Amino acid sequence: MKKNLWIQLLCSIPVILVLLYFFPFLGIGLIVFRHYTYHFKKYDYTPIILIGCGLLICVPQIIHVIINDLKVNSINMTYVNTIVNSEFYLSLLHYSKRLMIIGILFLILFSIFQILSNKMINFMKIKIEDYIQEDLRNEAKIKKINDLKMQEKREKAKNTSYVHCPYCGSDNILSEKTGKCKFCRRTIENKNYQS
Repeated sequence: MKKNLWIQLLCSIPVILVLLYFFPFLGIGLIVFRHYTYHFKKYDYTPIILIGCGLLICVPQIIHVIINDLKVNSINMTYVNTIVNSEFYLSLLHYSKRLMIIGILFLILFSIFQILSNKMINFMKIKIEDYIQEDLRNEAKIKKINDLKMQEKREKAKNTSYVHCPYCGSDNILSEKTGKCKFCRRTIENKNYQS
């Protein structure tokens, strides 16, 4: 989608500026679509460009105000006065205000969106790390219990031996120091037992 030429053309700054002049709602929609389309960038500079264009349109008015405040009569201001007093420039001033307002609003919205997404990503990282740590702790507990059981079995197997019953002559398997013969039920002793 990012490589599509028509989407890149539609989301370009000149198209957004023209639509903001004639159809502000479509221009705002394109700003949002541009932000979604180019979300892989670290930061979207569209609001700053809009504010800059708004300020650029205001330059003749700013020059006119500064020269009138300084009351400099020696400078020929006919071109600046002609530009500032034309009806087209007055409509551009309204457009300039619109650009700056929209630029500031989107600058705030994109900053809030960036902060919220960073907090959400950090929250998810913390939750995933907590889950991994808890899983590792549970595995360590299970391993410790299994190791203890295996150690007990090894100790039991090490001390397990055949014991010949002196009373009835049967062979019994004992893993403790003393036990009972499984045939005559008398107490027999494991002489190979190591404590």
